[in-house]
Amino acid sequence: MSGQAMYSRAQRLLEIAAIACFTLLAVACAWRLAVSVPAHWLPVLLAVGVPLGWLASDLFSGILHWAFDTLGSVHTPVIGPAFIRPFREHHADPQAMTRHDFVETHGASCLAALPVLGIALTLRLDGFASALLSAWLLAVALGALATNQCHKWAHMAPGDTPRAVRWLQRRGCVLPRAHHRRHHTPPFDSHYCMSCGWLNRPLNALLRAWR
Repeated sequence: MSGQAMYSRAQRLLEIAAIACFTLLAVACAWRLAVSVPAHWLPVLLAVGVPLGWLASDLFSGILHWAFDTLGSVHTPVIGPAFIRPFREHHADPQAMTRHDFVETHGASCLAALPVLGIALTLRLDGFASALLSAWLLAVALGALATNQCHKWAHMAPGDTPRAVRWLQRRGCVLPRAHHRRHHTPPFDSHYCMSCGWLNRPLNALLRAWR
């Protein structure tokens, strides 16, 4: 059975619900930070939390990508249809994801990020450290949302990719096409990080040492 055939109506409805919940929680988290912390903290929270959140998203995407490529199967309960299926389908047909709509591209990422936003919303914003942690968690969740889009762009033809994205790819701010191509080159066991790819080198070394 093809990966697309396994993308059921129930899975799609779950992903639509996940996107809706993600949107509500992310807006609530951002609003809570904006109204609960001193205004002069906000530039620092952005300057520190956003880059660290993007780095964390790159690392988490690599670890999860490796896990879903390596462990379990598409029939594994719960995570099989939602998470393993898209990765296994992707290796059979790397261009399939370029044909996915917004829901199929981002639904699983939103679902995975919901616990992160839940933690951010339960933190007591009673000091700079807790505010920074909340901002970082929000950045991680938003980075998770952006990661699969960066991955999708890395598989799209340059002519189909927005000019601004090509500019960011050339500077390594989002996953470059040539960099990600190494993941689809035999022996297919490296370059798992998908946000920007900055952490592929240390993760590659870690996985080689583990193997």
